[in-house]
Amino acid sequence: MTEARAARTILVVEDEPDMSIFLSNLLSANGYCPICAVSLTDGLKQALDGCPDLIIINAMLPGEAGIRLYQSLRTNHRLCQIPVIMLSTLDSSTFYRWTGAKRSATGRTIPEPEAYLQKPPEADELLAVVNRLCAIT
Repeated sequence: MTEARAARTILVVEDEPDMSIFLSNLLSANGYCPICAVSLTDGLKQALDGCPDLIIINAMLPGEAGIRLYQSLRTNHRLCQIPVIMLSTLDSSTFYRWTGAKRSATGRTIPEPEAYLQKPPEADELLAVVNRLCAIT
């Protein structure tokens, strides 16, 4: 693995311990440096403190916190360019309809994330998306 790739930091915002461990272990084993957070507040703090190369968010954090975190990232001038992978148990069409309705109600236009994967993600599929997005940054 190249040094540039080994230095890539990925923030994982996931409240389910098993999924957090899976993601962290998978990323570590493939040369990435995962940082884990379990809530909107912790995730935003970690993003601001570390400015990661990529962020993976559980879209269904309690209290719509995953969606609110994503909105906060996209409206923050320091963080808005960081690629985001959203993970959810909802299929993508249901997720986008639901979040689109949420955006319309708030009046905000927030772009879609760079990637959306249904949980649980296949390891190979997730790594392919992570590799592609980290190559861009």
